[in-house]
Amino acid sequence: MKYLTALVLVVLALIPAPAAAQAANLTGQWNATFTMTRPDGQPQSITFTFHFIHKGKTLTGTIGPTPERQWKIDKGVVDGGKVTFQVQQLPDGPLRTFDLKLVKDRLQGSQHLEAKTGQTADVTVDAERAKPK
Repeated sequence: MKYLTALVLVVLALIPAPAAAQAANLTGQWNATFTMTRPDGQPQSITFTFHFIHKGKTLTGTIGPTPERQWKIDKGVVDGGKVTFQVQQLPDGPLRTFDLKLVKDRLQGSQHLEAKTGQTADVTVDAERAKPK
């Protein structure tokens, strides 16, 4: 009987928790740094702000470099600690595709930019939740 009880406890311990329970709620403002390497080999960083609304597996909201320049998040998905979304920078800017992971209360990963001219760039993303004022 002790063996059966121990076996049941081991099996229960191996069952993964639901993905939604593993991910923190991302709703709120996040401050992000985008870093890329320029053609001359020097790093270049710019800051953006993410304004997320997270409900279940769905992520919506806006991103942008300033409060006046914000673009809508499309196709936002949160799956456990993985976060993906797209942003079409209007009016004629690039399509930005994000592939991020929640790592110790930070969103880290990459952003792929694709201009209508066919030019592309890959950018490293590191974001942290904004501190309450």
